[in-house]
Amino acid sequence: MSDLPGALSGELDHFRDRLDKLIRESEVDNYRQVRIFLRDVDDIAAELRKAAADHRLTPKYVGILDACLRKARKRDFYSARKVWHKLDKITDQSSELRRLQGEYRDRYRAVEARIRDLRKRIEHLERVPKPPASRAEADGFVNRIESLNRAAEATYLDFLSRSRADVAIPLLLDTCQHHGVGIPAPPAGADPDPLIRLLSGAGPGHDEIRARSFYGLLELPAYSDAKLTHIYGDSRMIRTALDAAWPWLKAVRDDERRSLQILWSDDAIGLERRAGALVDFLARINPASDALARAQALQAELASGRFAALQSATRLYATHGADAEAKFDGRAEKEIETDRKEIASLSGVLKESPDPAKVETGDAD
Repeated sequence: MSDLPGALSGELDHFRDRLDKLIRESEVDNYRQVRIFLRDVDDIAAELRKAAADHRLTPKYVGILDACLRKARKRDFYSARKVWHKLDKITDQSSELRRLQGEYRDRYRAVEARIRDLRKRIEHLERVPKPPASRAEADGFVNRIESLNRAAEATYLDFLSRSRADVAIPLLLDTCQHHGVGIPAPPAGADPDPLIRLLSGAGPGHDEIRARSFYGLLELPAYSDAKLTHIYGDSRMIRTALDAAWPWLKAVRDDERRSLQILWSDDAIGLERRAGALVDFLARINPASDALARAQALQAELASGRFAALQSATRLYATHGADAEAKFDGRAEKEIETDRKEIASLSGVLKESPDPAKVETGDAD
């Protein structure tokens, strides 16, 4: 069919459609409509002559279309339609061939897209670094950090709720000012010194105040002056000390669940200094706690460099997911080799197959 001009280019379909429309709309009742009809016939005939002169249609197709126009000009539409149907077979064949060409083009482009996807996949896998630890080790590392945070939080809250104020307040103040565990330091305008003097003083009511916990001290501002005077002897001294230290006490209370928290993504160098301070603080508030043992294990991992390796692995798994797992256990290299073989096979298929553009124009060998 590539040797039949007009069959594959759509030229024949164009003239068939115009003639079909002309015949279907052939109901003319007056002189004006007849003139319009004849004008349309002449336009199609002129275009057909030009297509024949340009060799865009074979003489056979030109003859059939010209005969159809002649019948239509005589308003013998039955005969015109009969002549028009002589092109049904070649039109159906050209339509089927164009459908096959379109299917071939789609499959050819699909193979090209598959090759592009495989190359992108190979490039991506080659860029993924190999994690220094397995996925299970990375997950265990994160779980250990979370367990340490829960244990440290429980130990810290227990300390705030059970320890005497004359023990808790000086210890908290010393830790936040000199050790950098994460407990808030006194903000600007706060002065905990009057509270320290109150807790270390002697006299009526001082023993009762010292015996209160950290949370017990936070309850005192809600007491009336009469109640404070009755229990502790001097309400003005107590209120003055609490008011001066209140911004700091409130900050400690508000951050009670975040003060000792550690993130697995924290900088290892800075965390190594903080881990030492955390171990010292936990040893001072509860030497027998599980949190202290976990903090000491963390400190050992930081010192040995194991923490940095597990942190790097966790980041890689969080970023690349299954690709990082494949890189660690060696599956990525096998997948790359398989993809390269598939690319070579598909490239060979494309090399042996003509380009869809040549197939559609009939230039393919």
